[in-house]
Amino acid sequence: MKNGILMILMSGVVFVSCKKTNNSNARVLFYNGTWSLPAITVAWNGNSIIGTALAPGQSSGTAGQAYLQIPAGTNLVTIRTGTDILVNKNIYTSATGGNSVLFFDTSTTPGSTPRILQLTDDLKAPDTAQIKYRFINLSPDTGATADLWLVNGSTDSILLASTTFIGRNPAPSSIAAFVAIKYHGDAYTIKVKKAGTAVLYASIISYVFAIKGVYSIIFSGLPAGTGGQGPALSVLHHAD
Repeated sequence: MKNGILMILMSGVVFVSCKKTNNSNARVLFYNGTWSLPAITVAWNGNSIIGTALAPGQSSGTAGQAYLQIPAGTNLVTIRTGTDILVNKNIYTSATGGNSVLFFDTSTTPGSTPRILQLTDDLKAPDTAQIKYRFINLSPDTGATADLWLVNGSTDSILLASTTFIGRNPAPSSIAAFVAIKYHGDAYTIKVKKAGTAVLYASIISYVFAIKGVYSIIFSGLPAGTGGQGPALSVLHHAD
């Protein structure tokens, strides 16, 4: 059982000892970006809000619904793996924008303490013929600087970003902001490669972005790992 999981909260978030809710709903998604945790479940004020436990590299969002609609304000969130409680805390979520809660490991060594990062998602639509994306590297392998490519055909056609692990104690403000780029309507292969090399960490084949879509592209896991500990690449479609 893992104890003492630390939480990193967005600016202005305050923990309180009592539950405070209102009649508005918050849009919240959860992402398991760890390599060491098995599948996790989430409860909100004691009620399960995830139908299927999240394995590493999985989010609570679906193709038709990016976010869970749950009471806004200060609420008790309980996160478990099996019967073991990992987190049992009051957190604050706003009814405006979106809220992404990311779980990630801070080390490639087994037994390290995972952390939780809560981000506010900018859901404002970009201009026509654009999309917005941010690239987040949750892989704790500090040697795994990652290049993000969009590939159409046999060549690496667009290098979108290059980034290192977000770090053990990242401030939410240090996470890459959403960037607007020209809309590409073709089906692309999304690749994460070791920076400056042809070494492929992970890929998603034939992905078509939605015009005016808002996305988080997340790289997690261990580049040298296998199975649930191996590299994972996820595209979270927040809005369009």
